[in-house]
Amino acid sequence: MADGKIRHMFPGGNTPQGFYSYYDYVIPFDATRIFLLKGGPGVGKSTFMKKIGQAMIERGYDIEHHHCSSDNNSLDGVVIPALNTALIDGTSPHIVDPKHPGCVDEILNLGEYWDETKMVRNKTEILTFTKEISKRFQCAYRMLRAAKAVYDDWEVANNGAMNYKLANQKTADTIDKVFSEVATIGYGKNRKLFASAITPAGPVNYIDSISAGITKRFILTGLPGTGKATLLAKVAETAIAKGLDIETYYCPLDPSKIEHIIIPSLDTAFTTSTPPHSLTLSASSILIDMNECLEQAKVKSLEAITDYDRNLFWGLFGKACDYISEAKKLHDELETFYVPNINFTGVDALKEKTLSRILAFSH
Repeated sequence: MADGKIRHMFPGGNTPQGFYSYYDYVIPFDATRIFLLKGGPGVGKSTFMKKIGQAMIERGYDIEHHHCSSDNNSLDGVVIPALNTALIDGTSPHIVDPKHPGCVDEILNLGEYWDETKMVRNKTEILTFTKEISKRFQCAYRMLRAAKAVYDDWEVANNGAMNYKLANQKTADTIDKVFSEVATIGYGKNRKLFASAITPAGPVNYIDSISAGITKRFILTGLPGTGKATLLAKVAETAIAKGLDIETYYCPLDPSKIEHIIIPSLDTAFTTSTPPHSLTLSASSILIDMNECLEQAKVKSLEAITDYDRNLFWGLFGKACDYISEAKKLHDELETFYVPNINFTGVDALKEKTLSRILAFSH
């Protein structure tokens, strides 16, 4: 039996609004089973999920890795689509509690496997590190809010050079090209997630992973304010109105703006290629360059504004990443007060029991 495949994505992200969650879209509320993992730093939640995910891959199941935006090497969730089952980290900042306890959701408390007596001895250090981590994230979010304000100014400047008639025509032509022969069959569902995140390692994206296997690819490019998100919003609205289920992936700098769309039933993907996630255009890709809608004489006259905004934006963005990186280093130190006091034999036994239960769902 061939091993299963992994799709990578983020269920939440560090944004100008703080931590922003799309955890409700990780798996439908009527799933077969949702295991919510609770417990402090270092109790092994990510490793627990990785091991179960790997066991399912070796049995031929495709899975999804939902990565942590504050440590992209760590997992906040694993989904096994064929079994409609998920394991999700339900701890802060993405607190997830059972919505249908017993029949769908249940809590796996890995905190039961730590030595509380020894943990109490570390109370002062734990409280101190937790407070410092929170400070770093608040600094990061302030930098991101500042960066977003500058980005908005950059967009407005480019808006002044836009030929909106041409932009609207590009949008209409794209929608016609994709949907002209698609019959309306009802009302589709929209699954919302992130394909990229602002992490301790800087900007990280899984765009290639979310679109793996898709044959027809539209790649959007263009400066801020050239109408990329507007075009994508109209594509998403049309797909849903036609009755097609879609996946929409949002921008960490503005989690209300769509950056990428996957339409599985049409074997079609729309992805945005702009810094910091510039994509390679393949021979089969269809490029939609929204810069063609800019009037170059006006662009030239606005260069002083846009150059200033661009440089200031990336400086603020980089500082936000620095603060998130500092928070990660402090979190790693915080884990050292937990890890030595965890009974990992007990955690492994729970993992094996949980794996057996998941495998039973296949019968």
